[in-house]
Amino acid sequence: MAAKAEVRPRPLKVEAIKSFVAAAFGKALRDLKLDVLGTDDSPIPITGYYTACTHPKHSARFSVLQKSLAPSSVNSFGSRNNCPVPGTLINTNNMLGFQNLDLASLLREEGKKILHDILSGKIEECPSLLLRFLVISFADLKNWKLYYNVAFPSLDFNSKMTLLSLHSAAQVLSQEEAISLSKSMKEWCESNETTVHPFFWVDISSDSSVVVRQLKDWKDRQGGGQKLLFGFYDHGCHQNYPGWALRNYIVFLSLRWKIEKVQFLCYRERLGGIDLEKSLIGEASFAPHHGWDGSDYVPEVIGWEGETPGDGRKEMKVNSISLELMNPESQAEQQQLMHLKLMGWRHFPVDLDKLASTRCLVLGAGTLGCEVSRLLMTWGVRKVTVVDGGCVAMPDLVKQSLYVEKDCGVPRATAIVPHLEERCRAVEVEGIRMEIPVPGNPVSPSVLDDCRLLQTLVAKSNVVFLLTDTWESRWLPTLLCANENKIAITAAVGYDSYLVMRHGARPGTRSGGMDDVISQTKNLSTEDALGHQRLGCCFCNEKTSLFNSVSNETVALPGLTSIASGKAVELFARMLHHPEGIHAPGDIAGMDTEHQLGLLPHEMHGSLPKCVLSTMIGNSSNNCTACSDVVLSEYRRERLDFIMKVINQPTYLKDLTGISNSLIKSDTCLNLPASFPVNSGKLSSVKCLILGAGTLGCDVARILMDYGVRKLTVVDSGCVVVSNLARQSLYTSDDLNAPKATALLKRLKERDPSVGFKDCKMEIPMPGHSVSSDGVDHVREDCEKLQKLVATHDALFLLTDTRESRWLPTLLCANENKIAITAALGYDSYLAMRHGAGPRTNSEGSNVVPAMTMSAEDVIDRKRLGCYFCNDVIAPVDSVSNRTLDQQCTVTRPGLAPIASGHAADLFARMLNHPDGIHAPADIAGTASERPCIACSDVVLSEYRSRGMDFVMQVINEPTYLEDLTGLTELMKSADYSRVEWVDDVDDDEFADIC
Repeated sequence: MAAKAEVRPRPLKVEAIKSFVAAAFGKALRDLKLDVLGTDDSPIPITGYYTACTHPKHSARFSVLQKSLAPSSVNSFGSRNNCPVPGTLINTNNMLGFQNLDLASLLREEGKKILHDILSGKIEECPSLLLRFLVISFADLKNWKLYYNVAFPSLDFNSKMTLLSLHSAAQVLSQEEAISLSKSMKEWCESNETTVHPFFWVDISSDSSVVVRQLKDWKDRQGGGQKLLFGFYDHGCHQNYPGWALRNYIVFLSLRWKIEKVQFLCYRERLGGIDLEKSLIGEASFAPHHGWDGSDYVPEVIGWEGETPGDGRKEMKVNSISLELMNPESQAEQQQLMHLKLMGWRHFPVDLDKLASTRCLVLGAGTLGCEVSRLLMTWGVRKVTVVDGGCVAMPDLVKQSLYVEKDCGVPRATAIVPHLEERCRAVEVEGIRMEIPVPGNPVSPSVLDDCRLLQTLVAKSNVVFLLTDTWESRWLPTLLCANENKIAITAAVGYDSYLVMRHGARPGTRSGGMDDVISQTKNLSTEDALGHQRLGCCFCNEKTSLFNSVSNETVALPGLTSIASGKAVELFARMLHHPEGIHAPGDIAGMDTEHQLGLLPHEMHGSLPKCVLSTMIGNSSNNCTACSDVVLSEYRRERLDFIMKVINQPTYLKDLTGISNSLIKSDTCLNLPASFPVNSGKLSSVKCLILGAGTLGCDVARILMDYGVRKLTVVDSGCVVVSNLARQSLYTSDDLNAPKATALLKRLKERDPSVGFKDCKMEIPMPGHSVSSDGVDHVREDCEKLQKLVATHDALFLLTDTRESRWLPTLLCANENKIAITAALGYDSYLAMRHGAGPRTNSEGSNVVPAMTMSAEDVIDRKRLGCYFCNDVIAPVDSVSNRTLDQQCTVTRPGLAPIASGHAADLFARMLNHPDGIHAPADIAGTASERPCIACSDVVLSEYRSRGMDFVMQVINEPTYLEDLTGLTELMKSADYSRVEWVDDVDDDEFADIC
């Protein structure tokens, strides 16, 4: 039915454009942000797709599709149903940045571009520029969501546009004109040259013939037809309103072509041709006000989708798309790899393809083997073969991180497979039960099958980890790795020290790259195939043959294997990414390196009691029993017969290599020193409170249990998600969506059901995270709950995600004089520290110390050690909202967490066994600051003791209160006056746990 003719002029009203943003676009933007853009939030050119209305009752939508992010050259082709339109995407790094965007300013900038294109004549060449659009977004990578708003900028001059008439095209055109228009529009729409242009002009001559022309043809027109119509693809379906595109079209015609009265055609389709009943022909007038053409004039711009009169964003709904259903089969793998991709944002682009294709052979599925296998998955390794000859025993459960009670009696090589697969479905794990043949243990010829199998495994692997219990069991794998020139990494632990090293490349060949047999020791080569000095293997400094050490069971401090495992896997990752690979020279501490993953040492020797890590370079030995030329040449000549001689003849290797029986065994093989006394009764009775059940929390809780701690309370507010499984050592796929604190204790009880564990799901109140009036009571309850928890426990571990979440626990520990241990991670560094005792109270025994009377001694008159906040120059604030994802999650190298956890747990055990306990002096400088600390100083504690939770709530809601109270405000002012630059420690290198 035709629309009625408009009799009275009225203000022009148009139907707004509605967008369709496809989930595939959100997924493509997520991938682009994660893999390419990183922290770059610069505007991005994108392409949208505009179309005319093709349905009588439903308006067409403006589409933003997966291909919208492709280069403009890819999007230059289209049709009338997919007219490519240039646009701008602004994707912020966080939700706060998205919320704080200046919408009016952004829209004005886009309006300037449209006005410039009109006045310069660019519109005539590219008419779709009149439909330029803007998308603002925040791609929530962690939660698989896209938040966005869309704008279609429209220039809004003070002079209003007036609609003079509006009719159905069928009412206005004669039958001949209608037929001719239909034919001409069909030709226009079917031509590849013109169909993508949503704006055009129609020349109707006196003989009713119709020609549809491009805007760029306007300047070449000859004379004038009987009637001119300025047409455009109209997305709308409403009979009383033209579509949104008409506004900018009228502005263009008025400003560029000086046409003040415009007769327009709203082109709408049905069944592939013009719908004359629904298409509209009307007339509108517009005369821009005086001064519009001034050089500094900028018109108002409107056009935010969904905006209603009022305060812009407050009236606009933020749109969101859930991406969780996009490729669900690969989503879990992407979540687990996200932390590796985030490393490339600021630090080092991890070669995920190389890691995924690297085949790792792990020899030994015990304490070291469990940790190394799990950490390899965290690094993105997806092909792991584990070899072990033993079975899981009850004592293994607290020491070997993957096994649980039901695994007892099961071969380790079998038991480890499902535990790795539970944490990462994409990993290919093969478990092989096999005893590795060792020198000095005569066996029957049936051991040849094991030798052949080990040969095959080493040959098809890229990297071999030597993590077996005995030193001699590493001989045959070392020999095979040297022969095959495979990367080999050894990790070994003593009682309180450890060794991690990489083996050097095999000896270089002598002629034409062929493996010649070298039988004369005077011709032995100490260079590899590249002419570099060869680095030694784990036997190169071993001056006696290693036989029958199986009886010497290594008893190591519980945190030691975590540290050694973390170092071993870090060494692997650095070596794999080094351009020279196995031929890379050895680095030592203090050297400069251009490699982005840092130094690549040859040997690392660590000692827990001395708190030292030594890096050494040990060159290859000419008489090494495993990798020297003489040994390798004999192996290549005799193959398995040579191995059987070594196994069955204890002196064969000595005679072959010329080792003297008088030479002394080196320190490469770790011995067992005398144990320091551990008070097991004190450890079993101590009550530990762990704040944070993430990467650090899992490792620390497990190591404490290995130490003998049997009373643990774990506090965390989060739930287990897929990305946690590879990084947080205790969780499996069965724990998904369960509260972390509950899941962690469940996994610990699987290892020892008799222990007493408690869990608490609670958000720790934080300064700078102000609360609404409705939430005050709940936050106060949480403060009081934490206060009781601290008071009823003996030791506290601060392992939470953010700096500010450690403030209240630190304050409460200082007030209660409790042992507090902090562990935190940066990208490639970590912190493990103990807090000092609380300040001395006054002589009358009152708990309230007069304000600003600084006490630098504790209750036994010793210099107080500082807490985590003692060296801060700013009070803790919200460190998450305005940060990028890699900062929020504090992207850290995968091997770092077990290292920090091992040191934290060891520090606690030493402190607990020290006769002075919390008052023990530090062996290295680290005393309390000379200025008021924002967490443990007298002035802060006295305020807390006098005001209680009222003080805490004021700190939470007033960001500068602590700075004013402790004098930091004046300190920073004086620093500014002195032109001293204070570094805000909320930056890229802030230590924090992984989210």
